[in-house]
Order: sequence, then C-alpha cells, then structure tokens
Amino acid sequence: MSSINLKTNIIETILSKSLILLLNFAVIVLTTQLWGADGRGAVAIFVADLGLISIFANVFTGSSVSYFFSRLGTSKLATAAYLWSFLAAAVGALVVLVSSQTLIAPFLFAASALMGLIAFHNSLFVGGQKIGHYNLVTVLQPALLLLCMLAIHLIWPQTGYYAYFFGQTVSLLLMLLVCRRLRRKMDVKLSWDFDKDCNRQMFSFGWKTELSSLLQFFNYRLTYYMLDFFIGRGSVGVFSIGVTAAEAIWIVSRSMSMVQFSNVLKQGDTGQSRKETMTLALASLGVSALCVGGLLLLPSSLFSFIFGPEFGGVKTVVLWMSPGILAIAFSNVLGNYFSAIRNLNILIVKSAAGLLFTLGLSLWLIPKFQITGACVVNSISYFVSSAVLLAYYMIRKVGSEDKV
Repeated sequence: MSSINLKTNIIETILSKSLILLLNFAVIVLTTQLWGADGRGAVAIFVADLGLISIFANVFTGSSVSYFFSRLGTSKLATAAYLWSFLAAAVGALVVLVSSQTLIAPFLFAASALMGLIAFHNSLFVGGQKIGHYNLVTVLQPALLLLCMLAIHLIWPQTGYYAYFFGQTVSLLLMLLVCRRLRRKMDVKLSWDFDKDCNRQMFSFGWKTELSSLLQFFNYRLTYYMLDFFIGRGSVGVFSIGVTAAEAIWIVSRSMSMVQFSNVLKQGDTGQSRKETMTLALASLGVSALCVGGLLLLPSSLFSFIFGPEFGGVKTVVLWMSPGILAIAFSNVLGNYFSAIRNLNILIVKSAAGLLFTLGLSLWLIPKFQITGACVVNSISYFVSSAVLLAYYMIRKVGSEDKV
C-alpha cells in the first residue's frame, strides 16, 4: 500500500469513526435521559456482556479471518465462523439464563450471534483491503441502532430500557443484510465447506489474539462489575458515561491501527512497516492529547445538562482516566502491528500484566474510593500494559537493526 493510499484510508477511517462517535453519543444521551443512571447501568452491563461473548466468537470471526483471507478458501473460513458464532452466543446466553436474568438471555443470544456474523464480514473486508466497506458497516451499525431503539421506544414506551435490547437486535439483523450485499460486490460467494485443517489453523491464530483481548477486556470492564457489586448499578451508569467519553478519544488510534494492520498484512515485517508503525503511534498520541485537553475544558455543568442531573461526576471520571487513555492511544497501534506479524505472545503478556494490577487494585480502591477508585485502577492498568508493549517493541526494533 502506497503512503498516499495509507493516509487516505486513515483519514477516511477517522472520519467514519468520528461519525460513529457522534451516533454512539446520541445513543448514550437518549439512554441516560430516558432511563437515568440505573437504566444506563443496565445497558452498560448488557453491552459489556455482549463484548465478552464477542471476544470468544472472534477466535473464528476476527483477525484470523483477515489473516487467512488470501491463504484459505473463504467458504472454509465462513463455515467455521458461522458455527462458532452461534455456539459462543448460545453458551453466553445460557450463562446469563442460569444467573436468573431470564428476560435478557434471548436478546443476548440473538445480538451476540448476529455480531459474530457481522464481525466475520468486516474481517473479510479488512483482509481484502476493502476499507470503504468496513467503514460503511461500522457507521451504519450505530445509526441503525439509534433509529430502531428510538422507534421502539416511541411505539412501545412501556418497554423501558428493554427498548435498547430490541433495537440492538433488529439493527444488527438489518446490518447483516447490508454485509451480505457488500460481500457479493467483492464477488465472494460462500458455501458449506467444513475443513478440519482450516479450523485448526484459525483456532491456532485466533485463540492467542482473543486471549489477549479477553484479558484486555477485563482490564477495561472488570471495574464495571466491581462497581455493580460493591456500590450499585447507578454507579456503573455514571462511570460508564465517563469511560465512554474518555475512550471516544481512541477513534484516532483505532483508525490508524486498523489501517496499519491491513497494510502490514500485505507488506510484512519490514523496516518501512516498523517506521510507519511508530510514526502513526506518535501521531495518535499527539492528536489524542489534544482531544483529551478539549474534553477537560468542558464545564461539569455541561455533562449534567446533556446526560441529566445524576451525571455531574462524569468530568471527574474523564480527568482521572485521561493518563491511561493516552497510554492506550499510543500502544493500540503497536498492538495491531504485532498482531499483523503474528507475534501474539506479547499481546497476551501485556494484557496479563495489566489485569494483575486491575485485580489487585480493584479490591482495594473501589470499595474505598468508589467511582474515583475505579478510574485510578483503569488508568494504572492501561499504563502498565502499554509500557510492556512499548518495551518489547523497542527491544525488537533494536534487534532488527543489529541484524541489518
């Protein structure tokens, strides 16, 4: 990929993710204004559960699909991805059902299964370097969620925050139809082709990537469950808004890292790809720092006005989270570089290191300092995992230069 195409794809991806940010922001404002902190807390836990199931599904629907796109038949990849998506969704819904949340389990099954199938198509688009298709899907998804959720609330207001669950399921179904249409434009046809060797290769690649994602998920979201246990669901609602606002800064690094991932898959582990990776990581850090600064300049009263009187503490969450958010903004690009060159062990190590700090500090700081304690826990965990990744990158870079 030429430097011009790389920059073009990055700009297009940042613009699309900026639009996604605005759409997700609209969803958040609606959920907080309509259902308050408790309702927002229930939605945040549902989304966290959905994210957890998606990590398991991504073993066969995520980066392994992009990596093997040009190496194995797409029908073989699709067969494994579809079967695994439904299996992961069923197991996840069963766990929720056993925990007595019977009304949520069907929504969780449907939404997570559909998300797995959509993730498979997105991975095909990235592997085939159809970044435009990827961007279109990622923009349409929150737009459809917003429309469907709002329509269900207006037609059936007594559903309460369950309107979000209905809206999520319907929007994902519509999104899958769009994905199928885009795939056909790539002239990629799928048929049933179960292949044990393909499954073995995908699992061998995917489990390492997703083990890192699983560990990182708990780095990001364990504090949700800890707050819910120690303080209550309302605290999760307030904390989740602050986390979402702070993590919105990651649209820059995620855009850059996704495009760089596709680029490194094509050109391999070269001096040029390593140079581009560090350049993009530093650019991500700089732009993200400006965004964090702008967010912190907003008055606390604005957050209360937008989200409701229960959410006046959102700016405090952003403040305490911002150092860790910037650390991740930098290291996201490095992480996708290692994923593209199939050096997955370091991703597991860095996530495990961060999780150790999350576990240890959560039990101490959250009961004592509540939401502020959760912010400090996340920020320290982000710093630790990012430092491990940077240290390994520098060691590898020096080693490569010595060989030359």
